[in-house]
Amino acid sequence: AAPGRRSSGPLGTAGWDQADRGPVAMSSTSLQRSIHIDAPVEKVFDFVKNPTNTFEAFFEGASTIAEKDVAPDAGEGSVWSWQSHLLFLPFHGTLTRQDYVPNERIVDHSSTGVTWTYTFEPDETATALALEVEVSSPVPFLDKIEVKVFSKGESDLVIWLGSIKKAIET
Repeated sequence: AAPGRRSSGPLGTAGWDQADRGPVAMSSTSLQRSIHIDAPVEKVFDFVKNPTNTFEAFFEGASTIAEKDVAPDAGEGSVWSWQSHLLFLPFHGTLTRQDYVPNERIVDHSSTGVTWTYTFEPDETATALALEVEVSSPVPFLDKIEVKVFSKGESDLVIWLGSIKKAIET
């Protein structure tokens, strides 16, 4: 389509050709929490680097995840496909590992606009695991609506981190 003309472009372009308009501004909402886990950083990192483990903690069996193109260390550039149901609605997408620093940080981005950033801080006997979840959308305020409709905000992060802690410590 000619610039500025209606097109059947991908979701997020609002049906208009973006060629002459530059990058699309994103609206985002971020939630953060952390938890103390009685385990060495290596054990916590090894658990979290497998998205099957974190999806189980987050969605309690209401999701499936499959490897698409995973590096031997599950590091940066690894890709998984996932399916889930929230509020009886089916969702699916692709999870891409954007950053991977062993025992320090993992950043996973979903094609649905959600980014999970895990930060690991070891101490003498345990690990502090911090989780930041950022929901982004090219539609202004849609990120805030998504957070309100599909989650309980930071209280969900407390539950999710608690599930990870329980799985690692038992």
